Amino acid sequence: MSWRAVVDPGWSLPCWRALARHGWEAGIAPESIEWEDGAQVALLPAQPLQQAPVIRGGLQVPAAFLDLAGRVLCHRDPARHGLLYRVLWRIGEGERGLLERAVDRDIHQLARMEKAVRRDVHKMKAFVRFRAVPGQDDTFVAWYEPEHGIVDRVAPFFLRRFAGMRWSILTPSRSATWDGESLWLGPGGRSDEVPADEAGEALWQTYYASIFNPARLNTRMMRQEMPQKFWRLLPETRVLPQLVREAGRRVRDMAELAPRRERPPRQ
Repeated sequence: MSWRAVVDPGWSLPCWRALARHGWEAGIAPESIEWEDGAQVALLPAQPLQQAPVIRGGLQVPAAFLDLAGRVLCHRDPARHGLLYRVLWRIGEGERGLLERAVDRDIHQLARMEKAVRRDVHKMKAFVRFRAVPGQDDTFVAWYEPEHGIVDRVAPFFLRRFAGMRWSILTPSRSATWDGESLWLGPGGRSDEVPADEAGEALWQTYYASIFNPARLNTRMMRQEMPQKFWRLLPETRVLPQLVREAGRRVRDMAELAPRRERPPRQ
């Protein structure tokens, strides 16, 4: 008999955790559950997992597993729910040290997903650029396109960082809004909902040019840390080609201006 488990939203740890615990307590093996993302539910000929009768209890998993699951659930891979349940099942069935076995195929897959989500979170924190909303004081909006479902996970960071202003971050599938009192999370938006902010962008370009160090220029590392797919979202990239072209001359100018030490006379 097959069972159907719907995680809605697909990145929700509480939802997945409740379903996974019920599946384990009902004694339903991983291969008998069809996991679905709530945003992409298909009508499958299977019984809802919640209807399965419970036959056992006592499930305990390491806190590290739940911490890992919270990040992996943000990954866009549709197999993530079933993979996590398989690992939970194995832990519950007695493989207590499973998470420490990096060469295990399931653990390796989870580690790969977690790494991708961590990187996506880092990029979102680094590359979101707010624009002022015309006619509204201290109100800003940003457009961003994350690779994974990380908006809910990253929103508290922006709340702490920009608590003194009202802001919204729009992405294709999810949005976050801080109105000065409450943080709201909801459906996605469109890039054309973000206004142009030429004055703010000019200020950011001036700031970036002032901190740009030509002596430390490494274009290969720059492309790794600032992938070109983000360039259209970042005002500083409009001055970057010129800064790169001028880097050699500026380094030579810096060398000429550097104070020269006089060699001590030979004895």
